[in-house]
Amino acid sequence: MKKIACFITPHGFGHATRMAAVLEALQRQIPDLYPQLFTTVPESLFAETLENFGYFPVHCDIGLIQKDGMSADIPATITRLQESLPFADALVKELAMQIKGCSLVLCDISPLGIAVAREAGIPSVLIENFTWDWIYRAYLSRYPDLLPAIEYLAGQYKQADMHICTEPVCQPDQEAFYCGPIFRRIRQQGKEVRKKLDCGDKKLVLITMGGIDLALPFVHQLPTFTDTVFILAGQDRNHRLADNVLLLSRSSDFYHPDLINGVDCVVCKSGYSTVAECFQAGVPVVTVGRATFPESPILEEFCASRLGGESLSQEEFFSGSWLSGLETLFSKQRTAPARQNGADSIAEYLYSFLS
Repeated sequence: MKKIACFITPHGFGHATRMAAVLEALQRQIPDLYPQLFTTVPESLFAETLENFGYFPVHCDIGLIQKDGMSADIPATITRLQESLPFADALVKELAMQIKGCSLVLCDISPLGIAVAREAGIPSVLIENFTWDWIYRAYLSRYPDLLPAIEYLAGQYKQADMHICTEPVCQPDQEAFYCGPIFRRIRQQGKEVRKKLDCGDKKLVLITMGGIDLALPFVHQLPTFTDTVFILAGQDRNHRLADNVLLLSRSSDFYHPDLINGVDCVVCKSGYSTVAECFQAGVPVVTVGRATFPESPILEEFCASRLGGESLSQEEFFSGSWLSGLETLFSKQRTAPARQNGADSIAEYLYSFLS
């Protein structure tokens, strides 16, 4: 058995699903690979993709404290950063003992993993399309108290032994290894998903906001669009609001990449994993921008240039005004499915080192 350690930020689920895709690709190359996951992302999310792994609940990252699924609380984030940085020596040493026997430490995008790897004398790999110091700099002019955290975290990231940038990249690094978007693999054909949803010949729209609770004021408008079935993913339970409005829980039987592959259009928060899974399927996508989050415009531009996607402001999304343009959305053709998964590129890159 070959063990590796993985430190994963709990900010949303996109970093966790990205890591799961990478580990799935690595386990195809190295069947006896046993990843040990350090994160507070629910273990069940990884179990959707991986069968063989260890799980250790460790709060290894602050990221951004969220007010809700679309906005961050920067003052609260600063308070938490001041409480947790620099990393406590005792914590780093304790975790270093836990990962003894590992061949490698993968970090998405938790800098704690890099510090722990250095303490344990194990090579570390940073996987990212942004790092937290880059995110925090976007808020620095309004919140100068972020500067100590920015400088400390930038120093930690530079200590990584290997650096992998995955498209769409926010902060290019000429010395990094580059790969395309990383996504979990589709398992079911679209027609099988549609049959399971029992939607007949109706158009399917998937609305997904990344698994974070978010009130959607426009839902009362959806039953009037009788020729369309709306699927709202990431809810607290499975529930049918109307004949054509289905709420799916985070633990539903539907694998998210399969859902995306089975629908006619995806309306989503501009988050990495959903955008990457839309890229895999080539499905038309409409992103809801987060004006204050610096990754958002980069993901939106990627969707526009590579998927012919459109963007909505939060006002347009929450009001439901976009519903009047459904026919235009349905007229969009799928783009060619992705030929290369960035997860496979990373697996090939790391294979010789791990084997």
